[in-house]
Amino acid sequence: MMRWFWLTLAAVVLVAVGATLVALPQAPEWTTSSRAALAEFEAGDEALSKVYFVEAREHFERAYEYDPEFLLAKWRFAQFLQDDNPQQATPILDDVMTADLANLTARERFLIEYWRAMRRNLPAEAARLVDECVVTYPDDPYILAVKASETWRYGNLEEAEHLYQRLLKIDPNWVVAYNALGYIKMTQGRFPEAEEHFKSYRFIAPDQANPHDSLGELFITTGRYDDAEASLETAIKIKPDFWASYIHLAILKTYIGDSDALRNLVESARAAGSPDGVVLEMECRARYVEMAGREAWREILAQRSGECAGGFRNGHAAIITHRAACLTHDWKTARKIEAEAAEHLSNARRIGDEDAVTALQAAVLQMEGVRLAIEGDYATAEKQLRAVDEQLGYMQVQFGMYKLFNRTILIETLFAGGNDAEGHQLLAEVRRINPSMVEEFEASGFKVLGLGRG
Repeated sequence: MMRWFWLTLAAVVLVAVGATLVALPQAPEWTTSSRAALAEFEAGDEALSKVYFVEAREHFERAYEYDPEFLLAKWRFAQFLQDDNPQQATPILDDVMTADLANLTARERFLIEYWRAMRRNLPAEAARLVDECVVTYPDDPYILAVKASETWRYGNLEEAEHLYQRLLKIDPNWVVAYNALGYIKMTQGRFPEAEEHFKSYRFIAPDQANPHDSLGELFITTGRYDDAEASLETAIKIKPDFWASYIHLAILKTYIGDSDALRNLVESARAAGSPDGVVLEMECRARYVEMAGREAWREILAQRSGECAGGFRNGHAAIITHRAACLTHDWKTARKIEAEAAEHLSNARRIGDEDAVTALQAAVLQMEGVRLAIEGDYATAEKQLRAVDEQLGYMQVQFGMYKLFNRTILIETLFAGGNDAEGHQLLAEVRRINPSMVEEFEASGFKVLGLGRG
Protein backbone atom coordinates (compact mmCIF):
# COMPACT_ATOMS: atom_id res chain seq x y z
CA MET A 1 0.00 0.00 0.00
CA MET A 2 1.24 3.48 -0.84
CA ARG A 3 -0.96 6.50 -0.42
CA TRP A 4 0.21 10.09 -0.39
CA PHE A 5 -0.95 10.34 3.22
CA TRP A 6 1.51 7.62 4.14
CA LEU A 7 4.22 9.14 1.98
CA THR A 8 3.81 12.54 3.62
CA LEU A 9 3.57 11.18 7.14
CA ALA A 10 6.54 8.90 6.65
CA ALA A 11 8.58 11.90 5.65
CA VAL A 12 8.24 13.39 9.11
CA VAL A 13 8.46 10.41 11.45
CA LEU A 14 11.28 8.19 12.61
CA VAL A 15 10.89 4.66 11.39
CA ALA A 16 11.42 2.34 14.33
CA VAL A 17 14.71 0.89 13.16
CA GLY A 18 16.65 3.26 15.36
CA ALA A 19 17.63 5.93 12.84
CA THR A 20 19.52 8.85 14.42
CA LEU A 21 20.68 12.22 13.26
CA VAL A 22 24.41 11.97 12.60
CA ALA A 23 26.59 14.16 14.82
CA LEU A 24 23.73 15.60 16.84
CA PRO A 25 24.47 16.10 20.54
CA GLN A 26 23.76 13.04 22.65
CA ALA A 27 20.46 13.74 24.35
CA PRO A 28 17.10 12.07 24.90
CA GLU A 29 15.46 11.46 21.52
CA TRP A 30 12.07 12.71 22.63
CA THR A 31 11.19 15.40 25.16
CA THR A 32 8.99 13.77 27.77
CA SER A 33 9.51 12.87 31.40
CA SER A 34 6.89 10.10 31.25
CA ARG A 35 8.25 6.62 30.62
CA ALA A 36 4.74 5.41 29.80
CA ALA A 37 4.28 8.16 27.22
CA LEU A 38 7.67 7.41 25.69
CA ALA A 39 6.89 3.68 25.44
CA GLU A 40 3.58 4.38 23.70
CA PHE A 41 5.21 6.89 21.37
CA GLU A 42 7.90 4.42 20.31
CA ALA A 43 5.24 1.73 19.81
CA GLY A 44 3.37 4.18 17.58
CA ASP A 45 6.48 4.71 15.49
CA GLU A 46 6.91 0.98 15.12
CA ALA A 47 3.29 0.55 14.02
CA LEU A 48 3.67 3.42 11.56
CA SER A 49 6.75 1.82 10.03
CA LYS A 50 4.59 -1.23 9.30
CA VAL A 51 1.83 0.93 7.76
CA TYR A 52 -0.47 -0.09 10.61
CA PHE A 53 -2.29 3.20 10.94
CA VAL A 54 -4.99 2.15 13.42
CA GLU A 55 -2.45 0.90 15.93
CA ALA A 56 -0.20 3.92 15.37
CA ARG A 57 -3.03 6.30 16.15
CA GLU A 58 -3.95 4.39 19.32
CA HIS A 59 -0.38 4.46 20.61
CA PHE A 60 0.08 8.17 19.86
CA GLU A 61 -3.22 8.98 21.56
CA ARG A 62 -2.16 7.11 24.70
CA ALA A 63 1.25 8.82 24.64
CA TYR A 64 -0.53 12.18 24.51
CA GLU A 65 -2.85 11.17 27.35
CA TYR A 66 0.09 10.12 29.55
CA ASP A 67 1.87 13.43 28.89
CA PRO A 68 -0.26 16.24 27.38
CA GLU A 69 2.89 18.38 27.19
CA PHE A 70 4.69 15.81 25.00
CA LEU A 71 4.63 17.94 21.87
CA LEU A 72 5.57 15.24 19.35
CA ALA A 73 2.91 12.87 20.69
CA LYS A 74 0.37 15.68 20.66
CA TRP A 75 1.22 16.52 17.06
CA ARG A 76 1.14 12.99 15.72
CA PHE A 77 -2.12 12.07 17.43
CA ALA A 78 -3.77 15.24 16.10
CA GLN A 79 -2.62 14.45 12.57
CA PHE A 80 -4.53 11.17 12.70
CA LEU A 81 -7.47 12.76 14.52
CA GLN A 82 -8.07 15.35 11.80
CA ASP A 83 -9.19 12.64 9.37
CA ASP A 84 -12.05 11.59 11.69
CA ASN A 85 -12.74 14.73 13.67
CA PRO A 86 -11.18 17.84 12.16
CA GLN A 87 -13.03 20.13 14.58
CA GLN A 88 -11.40 18.42 17.55
CA ALA A 89 -8.01 18.17 15.85
CA THR A 90 -7.75 21.79 14.70
CA PRO A 91 -7.23 23.46 18.10
CA ILE A 92 -4.66 20.82 19.05
CA LEU A 93 -2.72 21.39 15.84
CA ASP A 94 -3.02 25.16 16.33
CA ASP A 95 -1.34 24.71 19.73
CA VAL A 96 1.51 22.84 18.04
CA MET A 97 1.84 25.66 15.51
CA THR A 98 2.50 28.19 18.29
CA ALA A 99 4.33 26.03 20.83
CA ASP A 100 7.75 27.07 22.10
CA LEU A 101 10.37 24.75 20.60
CA ALA A 102 13.33 25.98 22.65
CA ASN A 103 13.49 22.97 24.98
CA LEU A 104 13.09 20.35 22.25
CA THR A 105 15.84 18.27 20.73
CA ALA A 106 17.24 19.25 17.35
CA ARG A 107 15.33 16.39 15.76
CA GLU A 108 12.03 17.45 17.29
CA ARG A 109 12.52 21.06 16.25
CA PHE A 110 13.20 19.97 12.69
CA LEU A 111 10.09 17.79 12.58
CA ILE A 112 7.83 20.54 13.88
CA GLU A 113 9.38 23.31 11.78
CA TYR A 114 9.09 21.20 8.63
CA TRP A 115 5.45 20.39 9.39
CA ARG A 116 4.66 24.02 10.22
CA ALA A 117 5.99 25.13 6.86
CA MET A 118 3.86 22.53 5.08
CA ARG A 119 0.74 23.47 7.06
CA ARG A 120 1.27 27.13 6.20
CA ASN A 121 1.47 26.08 2.55
CA LEU A 122 5.09 27.15 2.30
CA PRO A 123 6.66 24.26 0.39
CA ALA A 124 9.72 26.34 -0.52
CA GLU A 125 10.43 26.95 3.17
CA ALA A 126 9.96 23.24 3.93
CA ALA A 127 12.31 22.34 1.09
CA ARG A 128 14.90 24.82 2.39
CA LEU A 129 14.80 23.19 5.84
CA VAL A 130 15.31 19.75 4.34
CA ASP A 131 18.12 20.88 2.05
CA GLU A 132 19.98 22.49 4.94
CA CYS A 133 19.80 19.29 6.95
CA VAL A 134 20.95 17.18 3.99
CA VAL A 135 24.03 19.38 3.71
CA THR A 136 24.70 19.31 7.45
CA TYR A 137 24.10 15.56 7.87
CA PRO A 138 24.80 14.08 4.40
CA ASP A 139 24.97 10.45 5.59
CA ASP A 140 21.99 10.49 7.88
CA PRO A 141 19.38 7.98 6.65
CA TYR A 142 16.43 9.82 8.17
CA ILE A 143 17.26 13.13 6.49
CA LEU A 144 17.81 11.31 3.20
CA ALA A 145 14.41 9.65 3.58
CA VAL A 146 12.74 13.04 4.06
CA LYS A 147 14.54 14.46 1.04
CA ALA A 148 13.72 11.41 -1.09
CA SER A 149 10.06 11.57 -0.10
CA GLU A 150 9.79 15.27 -0.88
CA THR A 151 11.58 14.81 -4.21
CA TRP A 152 9.29 11.94 -5.17
CA ARG A 153 6.19 13.85 -4.12
CA TYR A 154 7.02 16.67 -6.51
CA GLY A 155 7.64 14.36 -9.45
CA ASN A 156 11.42 14.17 -9.78
CA LEU A 157 11.50 10.39 -10.00
CA GLU A 158 15.07 10.10 -11.20
CA GLU A 159 16.46 12.05 -8.25
CA ALA A 160 14.13 10.30 -5.82
CA GLU A 161 15.31 6.93 -7.09
CA HIS A 162 18.94 8.01 -6.62
CA LEU A 163 18.23 9.18 -3.06
CA TYR A 164 16.47 5.96 -2.08
CA GLN A 165 19.30 3.90 -3.55
CA ARG A 166 21.80 5.95 -1.56
CA LEU A 167 19.64 5.48 1.52
CA LEU A 168 19.83 1.71 1.06
CA LYS A 169 23.61 1.84 0.81
CA ILE A 170 23.73 3.61 4.16
CA ASP A 171 21.15 1.33 5.76
CA PRO A 172 20.14 -1.77 3.71
CA ASN A 173 17.38 -2.54 6.22
CA TRP A 174 15.51 0.74 5.76
CA VAL A 175 12.31 -1.01 4.74
CA VAL A 176 10.39 2.03 3.51
CA ALA A 177 13.07 2.64 0.87
CA TYR A 178 12.44 -0.74 -0.75
CA ASN A 179 8.71 -0.08 -0.81
CA ALA A 180 9.17 3.42 -2.21
CA LEU A 181 11.56 2.23 -4.91
CA GLY A 182 9.05 -0.40 -5.96
CA TYR A 183 6.34 2.21 -6.45
CA ILE A 184 8.68 4.62 -8.21
CA LYS A 185 9.62 1.91 -10.69
CA MET A 186 5.96 1.00 -11.16
CA THR A 187 5.27 4.65 -11.95
CA GLN A 188 7.97 4.47 -14.61
CA GLY A 189 6.58 1.22 -16.02
CA ARG A 190 9.69 -0.68 -14.89
CA PHE A 191 7.70 -3.63 -13.56
CA PRO A 192 10.45 -6.31 -13.26
CA GLU A 193 12.57 -3.89 -11.22
CA ALA A 194 9.56 -2.96 -9.10
CA GLU A 195 9.01 -6.63 -8.37
CA GLU A 196 12.62 -7.02 -7.24
CA HIS A 197 12.25 -4.22 -4.73
CA PHE A 198 8.91 -5.41 -3.41
CA LYS A 199 10.36 -8.90 -2.98
CA SER A 200 13.33 -7.43 -1.11
CA TYR A 201 10.80 -5.66 1.10
CA ARG A 202 9.00 -8.96 1.67
CA PHE A 203 12.28 -10.75 2.43
CA ILE A 204 13.18 -8.20 5.09
CA ALA A 205 9.69 -8.04 6.64
CA PRO A 206 7.92 -11.31 5.79
CA ASP A 207 5.70 -11.12 8.87
CA GLN A 208 4.25 -7.72 7.95
CA ALA A 209 1.18 -7.30 5.78
CA ASN A 210 2.26 -4.38 3.62
CA PRO A 211 5.06 -6.10 1.61
CA HIS A 212 2.58 -8.75 0.47
CA ASP A 213 -0.02 -6.06 -0.30
CA SER A 214 2.44 -4.06 -2.42
CA LEU A 215 3.36 -7.16 -4.41
CA GLY A 216 -0.32 -7.90 -4.84
CA GLU A 217 -0.85 -4.47 -6.42
CA LEU A 218 2.00 -5.13 -8.86
CA PHE A 219 0.66 -8.57 -9.77
CA ILE A 220 -2.83 -7.20 -10.47
CA THR A 221 -1.48 -4.45 -12.71
CA THR A 222 0.62 -6.90 -14.71
CA GLY A 223 -2.20 -9.44 -15.10
CA ARG A 224 -0.81 -12.12 -12.75
CA TYR A 225 -4.14 -12.49 -11.06
CA ASP A 226 -3.57 -15.80 -9.26
CA ASP A 227 -0.28 -14.52 -7.80
CA ALA A 228 -2.02 -11.31 -6.79
CA GLU A 229 -4.81 -13.12 -4.97
CA ALA A 230 -2.34 -15.33 -3.10
CA SER A 231 -0.21 -12.35 -2.05
CA LEU A 232 -3.17 -10.28 -0.88
CA GLU A 233 -4.66 -13.20 1.03
CA THR A 234 -1.31 -13.65 2.76
CA ALA A 235 -1.43 -10.00 3.84
CA ILE A 236 -4.91 -10.53 5.29
CA LYS A 237 -3.82 -13.73 7.02
CA ILE A 238 -0.96 -11.84 8.67
CA LYS A 239 -3.22 -8.94 9.65
CA PRO A 240 -6.96 -9.60 9.25
CA ASP A 241 -7.79 -5.90 9.55
CA PHE A 242 -5.39 -4.73 6.82
CA TRP A 243 -8.21 -3.11 4.89
CA ALA A 244 -6.08 -2.06 1.92
CA SER A 245 -5.74 -5.70 0.88
CA TYR A 246 -9.51 -6.18 0.93
CA ILE A 247 -9.89 -3.16 -1.34
CA HIS A 248 -7.19 -4.43 -3.69
CA LEU A 249 -8.82 -7.85 -3.86
CA ALA A 250 -12.10 -6.09 -4.68
CA ILE A 251 -10.38 -4.20 -7.50
CA LEU A 252 -9.04 -7.49 -8.86
CA LYS A 253 -12.46 -9.17 -8.76
CA THR A 254 -14.05 -6.10 -10.35
CA TYR A 255 -11.84 -6.23 -13.41
CA ILE A 256 -12.33 -9.96 -13.93
CA GLY A 257 -16.07 -9.53 -13.42
CA ASP A 258 -16.42 -12.02 -10.55
CA SER A 259 -19.42 -10.74 -8.60
CA ASP A 260 -19.73 -13.97 -6.57
CA ALA A 261 -16.17 -13.60 -5.31
CA LEU A 262 -16.90 -9.97 -4.49
CA ARG A 263 -19.90 -10.95 -2.38
CA ASN A 264 -17.79 -13.51 -0.51
CA LEU A 265 -15.16 -10.85 0.03
CA VAL A 266 -17.79 -8.54 1.49
CA GLU A 267 -18.71 -11.17 4.07
CA SER A 268 -15.06 -11.78 4.96
CA ALA A 269 -14.42 -8.07 5.39
CA ARG A 270 -17.55 -7.65 7.52
CA ALA A 271 -16.58 -10.60 9.72
CA ALA A 272 -13.11 -9.09 10.20
CA GLY A 273 -14.68 -5.87 11.46
CA SER A 274 -13.96 -3.72 8.42
CA PRO A 275 -15.13 -0.10 8.62
CA ASP A 276 -18.59 0.52 7.20
CA GLY A 277 -17.15 2.51 4.31
CA VAL A 278 -14.92 -0.36 3.21
CA VAL A 279 -17.79 -2.85 3.36
CA LEU A 280 -20.14 -0.55 1.46
CA GLU A 281 -17.59 0.06 -1.29
CA MET A 282 -17.21 -3.68 -1.84
CA GLU A 283 -20.97 -4.28 -1.65
CA CYS A 284 -21.51 -1.65 -4.34
CA ARG A 285 -18.84 -3.19 -6.53
CA ALA A 286 -20.49 -6.60 -6.19
CA ARG A 287 -23.92 -5.25 -7.14
CA TYR A 288 -22.77 -3.24 -10.13
CA VAL A 289 -20.35 -5.85 -11.48
CA GLU A 290 -23.22 -8.35 -11.46
CA MET A 291 -25.66 -5.99 -13.19
CA ALA A 292 -23.10 -4.86 -15.76
CA GLY A 293 -22.30 -8.50 -16.48
CA ARG A 294 -25.96 -9.03 -17.38
CA GLU A 295 -26.00 -5.74 -19.32
CA ALA A 296 -28.93 -4.73 -17.12
CA TRP A 297 -28.53 -1.07 -18.00
CA ARG A 298 -32.05 0.08 -17.14
CA GLU A 299 -31.90 -1.79 -13.84
CA ILE A 300 -28.71 0.11 -13.08
CA LEU A 301 -30.37 3.42 -13.94
CA ALA A 302 -33.28 2.57 -11.65
CA GLN A 303 -30.81 2.67 -8.72
CA ARG A 304 -29.55 6.10 -9.67
CA SER A 305 -30.52 7.64 -6.32
CA GLY A 306 -29.50 4.64 -4.23
CA GLU A 307 -26.75 4.43 -1.62
CA CYS A 308 -24.15 3.38 -4.19
CA ALA A 309 -24.57 5.66 -7.19
CA GLY A 310 -26.49 8.64 -5.88
CA GLY A 311 -24.58 11.92 -5.91
CA PHE A 312 -21.38 10.25 -7.09
CA ARG A 313 -20.97 8.70 -3.64
CA ASN A 314 -19.24 5.61 -5.04
CA GLY A 315 -17.00 6.25 -8.04
CA HIS A 316 -17.23 2.76 -9.54
CA ALA A 317 -21.03 2.65 -9.31
CA ALA A 318 -21.35 6.15 -10.74
CA ILE A 319 -19.11 5.32 -13.71
CA ILE A 320 -21.13 2.17 -14.46
CA THR A 321 -24.34 4.19 -14.14
CA HIS A 322 -22.97 6.78 -16.55
CA ARG A 323 -22.15 4.07 -19.05
CA ALA A 324 -25.66 2.66 -18.65
CA ALA A 325 -27.11 6.10 -19.36
CA CYS A 326 -25.01 6.44 -22.51
CA LEU A 327 -25.81 2.96 -23.78
CA THR A 328 -29.55 3.69 -23.36
CA HIS A 329 -29.11 7.18 -24.87
CA ASP A 330 -30.22 8.87 -21.64
CA TRP A 331 -27.98 11.84 -22.32
CA LYS A 332 -29.55 14.03 -19.63
CA THR A 333 -28.59 11.59 -16.89
CA ALA A 334 -25.15 11.06 -18.40
CA ARG A 335 -24.42 14.78 -18.38
CA LYS A 336 -25.76 15.13 -14.86
CA ILE A 337 -23.36 12.46 -13.60
CA GLU A 338 -20.51 14.23 -15.39
CA ALA A 339 -21.48 17.47 -13.64
CA GLU A 340 -21.56 15.72 -10.26
CA ALA A 341 -18.10 14.32 -10.87
CA ALA A 342 -16.81 17.77 -11.83
CA GLU A 343 -18.25 19.21 -8.61
CA HIS A 344 -16.53 16.52 -6.55
CA LEU A 345 -13.31 17.26 -8.41
CA SER A 346 -13.58 20.92 -7.48
CA ASN A 347 -14.08 20.03 -3.81
CA ALA A 348 -11.14 17.60 -3.86
CA ARG A 349 -8.88 20.31 -5.26
CA ARG A 350 -10.06 22.74 -2.60
CA ILE A 351 -9.16 20.43 0.29
CA GLY A 352 -5.99 19.08 -1.34
CA ASP A 353 -7.03 15.42 -1.59
CA GLU A 354 -4.49 14.37 -4.22
CA ASP A 355 -5.70 10.79 -4.73
CA ALA A 356 -9.28 12.01 -5.20
CA VAL A 357 -8.14 14.71 -7.63
CA THR A 358 -6.28 12.13 -9.73
CA ALA A 359 -9.24 9.74 -9.78
CA LEU A 360 -11.86 12.38 -10.47
CA GLN A 361 -9.89 14.16 -13.20
CA ALA A 362 -9.66 10.84 -15.00
CA ALA A 363 -13.30 9.99 -14.37
CA VAL A 364 -14.59 13.31 -15.73
CA LEU A 365 -12.54 13.03 -18.91
CA GLN A 366 -13.32 9.37 -19.45
CA MET A 367 -17.05 9.80 -18.97
CA GLU A 368 -17.06 12.60 -21.50
CA GLY A 369 -15.04 10.40 -23.85
CA VAL A 370 -17.43 7.48 -23.44
CA ARG A 371 -20.44 9.66 -24.15
CA LEU A 372 -18.83 11.23 -27.23
CA ALA A 373 -17.74 7.83 -28.56
CA ILE A 374 -21.24 6.38 -28.25
CA GLU A 375 -22.65 9.53 -29.86
CA GLY A 376 -20.29 8.88 -32.78
CA ASP A 377 -17.85 11.77 -32.30
CA TYR A 378 -14.81 9.51 -32.35
CA ALA A 379 -12.21 12.22 -32.90
CA THR A 380 -13.20 14.25 -29.82
CA ALA A 381 -13.71 11.08 -27.77
CA GLU A 382 -10.20 9.98 -28.70
CA LYS A 383 -8.83 13.31 -27.47
CA GLN A 384 -10.56 12.94 -24.10
CA LEU A 385 -9.50 9.32 -23.63
CA ARG A 386 -5.89 10.15 -24.51
CA ALA A 387 -5.97 12.88 -21.87
CA VAL A 388 -7.01 10.27 -19.30
CA ASP A 389 -4.11 8.08 -20.36
CA GLU A 390 -1.65 10.96 -19.94
CA GLN A 391 -2.88 11.78 -16.44
CA LEU A 392 -2.87 8.27 -14.97
CA GLY A 393 0.18 6.30 -13.91
CA TYR A 394 0.83 2.82 -12.52
CA MET A 395 1.95 3.63 -8.98
CA GLN A 396 -1.31 2.58 -7.34
CA VAL A 397 -3.29 -0.36 -8.63
CA GLN A 398 -6.60 1.53 -8.78
CA PHE A 399 -5.01 4.06 -11.13
CA GLY A 400 -2.91 1.55 -13.07
CA MET A 401 -5.85 -0.72 -13.83
CA TYR A 402 -8.07 2.23 -14.68
CA LYS A 403 -5.39 3.46 -17.08
CA LEU A 404 -5.23 0.07 -18.80
CA PHE A 405 -9.02 -0.25 -18.94
CA ASN A 406 -9.28 3.26 -20.37
CA ARG A 407 -6.84 2.17 -23.05
CA THR A 408 -9.18 -0.63 -24.08
CA ILE A 409 -11.94 1.93 -24.56
CA LEU A 410 -9.53 4.12 -26.53
CA ILE A 411 -8.55 1.14 -28.70
CA GLU A 412 -12.22 0.41 -29.42
CA THR A 413 -12.73 4.07 -30.29
CA LEU A 414 -9.72 4.05 -32.62
CA PHE A 415 -11.04 0.96 -34.39
CA ALA A 416 -14.49 2.53 -34.66
CA GLY A 417 -12.94 5.60 -36.25
CA GLY A 418 -10.96 3.52 -38.74
CA ASN A 419 -7.56 4.08 -37.07
CA ASP A 420 -6.65 0.40 -37.02
CA ALA A 421 -2.88 0.89 -37.06
CA GLU A 422 -2.90 3.11 -33.98
CA GLY A 423 -5.37 0.80 -32.27
CA HIS A 424 -3.20 -2.27 -32.79
CA GLN A 425 -0.10 -0.41 -31.67
CA LEU A 426 -1.80 0.56 -28.40
CA LEU A 427 -3.17 -2.95 -28.03
CA ALA A 428 0.38 -4.29 -28.16
CA GLU A 429 1.41 -1.89 -25.40
CA VAL A 430 -1.43 -3.05 -23.15
CA ARG A 431 -0.59 -6.69 -23.90
CA ARG A 432 3.02 -6.10 -22.87
CA ILE A 433 1.89 -4.89 -19.45
CA ASN A 434 -1.24 -6.95 -18.75
CA PRO A 435 -1.81 -9.81 -21.21
CA SER A 436 -4.74 -11.11 -19.17
CA MET A 437 -6.75 -7.95 -19.78
CA VAL A 438 -6.04 -8.14 -23.51
CA GLU A 439 -7.16 -11.78 -23.68
CA GLU A 440 -10.54 -10.83 -22.22
CA PHE A 441 -10.77 -7.78 -24.48
CA GLU A 442 -10.05 -9.88 -27.57
CA ALA A 443 -12.63 -12.48 -26.49
CA SER A 444 -15.25 -9.72 -26.42
CA GLY A 445 -14.47 -8.81 -30.04
CA PHE A 446 -12.68 -5.64 -28.85
CA LYS A 447 -15.95 -4.35 -27.43
CA VAL A 448 -16.42 -2.45 -24.18
CA LEU A 449 -18.94 0.09 -25.43
CA GLY A 450 -20.25 -1.87 -28.41
CA LEU A 451 -19.12 0.68 -31.00
CA GLY A 452 -19.53 -0.06 -34.68
CA ARG A 453 -16.80 0.19 -37.30
CA GLY A 454 -16.20 3.54 -38.98
